[in-house]
Amino acid sequence: DSCVATITVLDTIFPSLTCPSNITVSNDFGICGAVVNFSVSGTDNCSGVIVVSSVASGSTFPIGTTTVNDTATDASGNVSVCSFTVTVNDTTKPTLVCPANITVSNDLDSCGAIVNFSVTASDSCGIASVVSSYPSGFKFPVGTTTVYDTAIDIHGNTSTCSFTVTVNDTTKPTLVCPANITVSNDSGICGAVINFSITASDNCGIASAVSSYPSGFTFPVGTTTVYDTAIDIHGNT
Repeated sequence: DSCVATITVLDTIFPSLTCPSNITVSNDFGICGAVVNFSVSGTDNCSGVIVVSSVASGSTFPIGTTTVNDTATDASGNVSVCSFTVTVNDTTKPTLVCPANITVSNDLDSCGAIVNFSVTASDSCGIASVVSSYPSGFKFPVGTTTVYDTAIDIHGNTSTCSFTVTVNDTTKPTLVCPANITVSNDSGICGAVINFSITASDNCGIASAVSSYPSGFTFPVGTTTVYDTAIDIHGNT
């Protein structure tokens, strides 16, 4: 007699799959993410294991944390899984450009000047805010004022710059002399006491108004020229 026996050997061993440790990197220059390379290895007691990642090595990962899921499948359909995370941090400060220092003359009849300027900011991920200590269109006083600017991107990275605004008072004071004065001499003297008034005004303020002969002076008989000078607080005469 004879008989036939069929022997079937089943592969019930799962593949061995090794994921890398969690990965943390900074963003690449000029982009809101980073290209990340990694290696996932799979082995099996039988040949023909296939390893697949949900995100391929060499992909550009966005800012934040991405989970990469990996599977290893052998020829018998046994499957092993593992996963790891890729965290990309935005560590790039915004690009912030302040204007060059600004120098202007005061506005007409004003002790200051309205100054307009532009501050530009850019970032690979996006700008959250750009703030100046003094806004464009502000009326700056005579003198030098420092303007500080701050740009913050959407992930909290901050850049600062500054520039100065100098406003020069170039307006002369307004000075009004009286009309020419003609009088007779005072009784008993060869001259006359003359009172007069000069008026001076200025956009920023008068430092002094001086006459070569003061009001109330005793002027001699004849013609005397009185010279008057007004100086404002910034030296304009």
